[in-house]
Amino acid sequence: MVRLVNLNGVEVFGVDYKKSEKGMTLLEALVSTAIIGIGFVAIFQMVQYSVRSIDVSGERTKATFLTGMVAEDLISEKHSNSPTTDVKLMDYLISNKDQTKSSWRMGSCSSGTSSTGTANNAVENKFKKWDDRFSTRRLKCAGGNSTQDIKFLKVFDICNNRAPGNNCTYNNTQQYGTTGIFEKWYLGKMEVNVSTGSNKPKKKYLYFQIH
Repeated sequence: MVRLVNLNGVEVFGVDYKKSEKGMTLLEALVSTAIIGIGFVAIFQMVQYSVRSIDVSGERTKATFLTGMVAEDLISEKHSNSPTTDVKLMDYLISNKDQTKSSWRMGSCSSGTSSTGTANNAVENKFKKWDDRFSTRRLKCAGGNSTQDIKFLKVFDICNNRAPGNNCTYNNTQQYGTTGIFEKWYLGKMEVNVSTGSNKPKKKYLYFQIH
């Protein structure tokens, strides 16, 4: 208890709260700082994960649109000309494959084609277009490990080789009723590896019928 004097000069007794207040000890301050620091670290990690997830999702969305573009190109231009006289684009892609059986392939990071000339046929035009669209101008590149940056197109032909003139890679001997199907089918497979910043890329597949 303390003796106090009010504004009228009257003495009163009360408690001096200023003297009874206690501050925070050094140990309490350190514990509080540590707890706050742990919270900030957790929030920072969550933000990093969210940013990375958004980035990968954006790359996968772009890969989806680009693979769809390739399918549309082949379906709409399947009868167009090729470097070989009187050979359609879809037949040219069947007969001209690399050692991985790909009709078109981008095996590593690419900045796109630097060619500025005019294409002489639909094949050259499409290959130039795909080289630009799938380059680092639109899709991120992991670099170093080239398997994360592979994009390729494979084209398959299926038919019954018993028919005159048929010589497909895949022979369809299935009987439908009393006869077989002798018309040739053209199918495409587009695969794009999307870099995720880790050692395991995301793969985007698209199978489609060309003709």
